[in-house]
Amino acid sequence: MQIIVSGHGKFASGIQSNIKLLAGNLPGLSFVDFTGEMDEQQLQDKFTALLKADEQALFFCDLFGGTPYKQAVLLTRQYPQIAVVTGCNVGSLLEICVAGDWQKSSPAELGEKFIATSKQATRMFHHRHVQTEPVDGDGI
Repeated sequence: MQIIVSGHGKFASGIQSNIKLLAGNLPGLSFVDFTGEMDEQQLQDKFTALLKADEQALFFCDLFGGTPYKQAVLLTRQYPQIAVVTGCNVGSLLEICVAGDWQKSSPAELGEKFIATSKQATRMFHHRHVQTEPVDGDGI
C-alpha cells in the first residue's frame, strides 16, 4: 500500500521536505503538487501512474472539495479500494508512518487512523495564570 500526499501549490513537496527533515525518507509515500500550470487531467494522470504501481492507496489531500481531493475521489470509481482523507496534519502523517505497521492496514482503516490521530494532535496553547500572594509592603 502507498500514501499519496497531494494539494494545491507546493503543499505536497512542502510536507515532503518537512517529513524528510524530521524522519528521513519514509518508504511508501508519494508527493504530488497541483500547481497553477497544471489542469485536472494532468493531476489525474499523475495519480493514475502511481496507482499502476500499487492500487492499494490512501490519498492525503489538503482541502475537502479541492481539485486534488476531487480527482482522487473520481478515481475511487475505477479503484474502489483506495481511500481519500482531507484536513489531516503533518503530525498524523509522521506518527503513522514512523510506527511502520501502517502498510498492514486497508486504505479505509488507515484513513480512519489518520483522522483520529489528527484530532488528537490538534491543540491550542493557553497561558496558565499563576496566582501569587501579594508581597507585604515592608518586604516581609
